[in-house]
Amino acid sequence: MIKHLQKAIFVTSMVLCFTNVNSQDIHFSQYNSSPLALNPALAGMNNCDYRVYANFRTQWMTVSVGNTYRTFAGGADMAVGKITKYNSFAGIGISFFSDQAGDINFNSNRVDFTVAYHFMLNRKGTMQISAGIQGAFNHRSINPSKATFDSQYDPSSGTVDPNGTRENFGRTKVMFGDAGLGLLYSAMAKGGSNFYMGFALNHINQPKISFYPSGQDASTTGSQRLNMKVTIHGGAALPVGKRLTIMPNFLVLVQKTAYEFDLGCNFKTALGNPSTSNTAVHVGVQYRGLLDAVIVHAKFDIKGFSAGLSYDINVSKLLVASKTIGAPEVSLMYQGCARKKPRPGHCPVMF
Repeated sequence: MIKHLQKAIFVTSMVLCFTNVNSQDIHFSQYNSSPLALNPALAGMNNCDYRVYANFRTQWMTVSVGNTYRTFAGGADMAVGKITKYNSFAGIGISFFSDQAGDINFNSNRVDFTVAYHFMLNRKGTMQISAGIQGAFNHRSINPSKATFDSQYDPSSGTVDPNGTRENFGRTKVMFGDAGLGLLYSAMAKGGSNFYMGFALNHINQPKISFYPSGQDASTTGSQRLNMKVTIHGGAALPVGKRLTIMPNFLVLVQKTAYEFDLGCNFKTALGNPSTSNTAVHVGVQYRGLLDAVIVHAKFDIKGFSAGLSYDINVSKLLVASKTIGAPEVSLMYQGCARKKPRPGHCPVMF
């Protein structure tokens, strides 16, 4: 009985939090492995000519039966006109995600189209500022028949009447478009060190996302909007000796009253001859606040391929409901060259 009560409290808290933040965006723990979702200015900024990637995440498996909290995302982008290391160049990309949350099948699907331009700030090609814009098409849906409402509960017996009064939605599907933009500054210093700092603003048009047609929602009169999201991120790659690179990084997300920050460090160890091989192993840890999760992750690079695995260890007050079971996440990426020689210039070591 106590376990069921704890689970009920947890689900209620999740619903309340979801209502208060007004549709907080999805996010990945391996956020650098989903570049177009992180910042539109990253389109075309890769180690050669083109890049493809995919991410999968699942969570809250102890709360909702059937693995109903899961997210799949992917994308592809390429550089355009990158001839010499001191020439400015463009980037284009397409990305998507599909997210399912909860037993009522709250599905969010999105496709983004991104264009960016990377301005070289010196003749050596070691310093650049990038700007990107992004347009998206969104589709969301729910299945109210799987929901249970307060009016169906009998407080005297604690049972649920499946034939009780249910809430009527004006519609179960909603479609909308929105736009975003981003900036990124990156530079390479002596000794191979480099650093980057980025800023992005998503949902600048704040589209309406209510499942109630305009004028039918008694609480919000059908005007619920997707709030703008501010992203600030940055990091560095600091070589220590010939094989080891220390890579600190951070992420800050703010979306109305919802916010998140991540602070972590990745340790990259080169395998084989560092001057002729890009094979490497990464291990790292990051903290997501406030008192939310500790994330451990590892990644392996070989011949342009990268495969990453991370696990969120829940340290929040929801620990009792989650039974210490966290969120696994997998990322895959390939960065390739359309011609024999890699394009010149530098790319921030963040992927």
